[in-house]
Amino acid sequence: GNEYTLQPLTVPELSKKMEQKDFEGEFYRKLFHLLDSHYDLVRQARPDVSKNSAGYYLWNVWDKRVFDLTQLFVGSQGTLGLITEATFHLVKRQAHSKLVVIYLKDLEPLVPIIEEVLKYSPTSFESYDDYSLKLAFHFLPDILKVVGLKNALAMERKFVPDIWHIMTHGFPKLVLLAEFVGETEAAVDEKLATVTSALQKFNVRVKATETEEEAKMYWTIRRESFNLLRRHVKGKRTAPFIDDFSVRPQYLPKFLPELHEILGQYKLIYTIAGHVGDGNFHIIPLMDLTQESERKIIPELSNKVYDLVLKYHGSITAEHNDGLIRSPYLEKMYGKEITGLFAEVKKIFDPLGIFNPGKKVGSSLEYAMRHIRRD
Repeated sequence: GNEYTLQPLTVPELSKKMEQKDFEGEFYRKLFHLLDSHYDLVRQARPDVSKNSAGYYLWNVWDKRVFDLTQLFVGSQGTLGLITEATFHLVKRQAHSKLVVIYLKDLEPLVPIIEEVLKYSPTSFESYDDYSLKLAFHFLPDILKVVGLKNALAMERKFVPDIWHIMTHGFPKLVLLAEFVGETEAAVDEKLATVTSALQKFNVRVKATETEEEAKMYWTIRRESFNLLRRHVKGKRTAPFIDDFSVRPQYLPKFLPELHEILGQYKLIYTIAGHVGDGNFHIIPLMDLTQESERKIIPELSNKVYDLVLKYHGSITAEHNDGLIRSPYLEKMYGKEITGLFAEVKKIFDPLGIFNPGKKVGSSLEYAMRHIRRD
């Protein structure tokens, strides 16, 4: 094969590319014709979410001014060609980081709280559910080992108020973690004080962490609860078949209860964690995939969850891509016309179908189910 450099092209640069009498000129000509002749259809197909990895980013390639093939290859999951080199623009890490922790007893104020926090530009805005918190309490010694707290006194000083609040008011439905960074600790503390003050009107428990060690405890609960559960449960393995959908945050108060209702129809062990600022959530059940009865859950539950996601105009794949198990649902999300264009794009770049087959295009749920590991 040949190596090509992809970068944004102006209209004159694109015209020059399309004049070439080689494979590069051919794929520019074919793709331009495809996108320009279906311009309105493609633009309307763009999901109304801040994160989406489902299908190909056709709507990002051509806007009548710039033709940018990098937007097509990013997220294409190796189905169009091999990326041999990429240039990234990095963001410098700030010296100090702390958290505003928000406990929600119910989801009613979730949307205005999200909107309020986003006004102050948090570096990250995460969440975990009550089940994750219960797991953290259950596996507290393991959590402390990960954090590195050496004695119970350190735990008592930092977290007894949280534990007491949970004991007297019950487990929150959702815990939100808003991270703020800065070059000086004083600058970060000022941000935390401003955000904490702004959230008082919602009548929810809000806490600002004092040290990075304290913040690490909350991050550990967010990141390690499910891993600890996985290590302690025998005979089951992670099954991330519905692990990466997104909806706009304003739908979450209705979406999340409906999601819990669907999941409650099955005897599954799972947690829900996510990036609440952009409505992106991850569910990874533990399942015994040696059992046919549990494997049957995968397509049935996928259909129900994705129907719910699409009811709220979301994406079935926010950031982890489609793979074998989600590609068969792309037509459900986009319809036949757009998935037909996906297939044409695949033929332009990979007419022999040799690049990562069965993903994005030409997928089959039966094929995916046959390749589930059962050991």
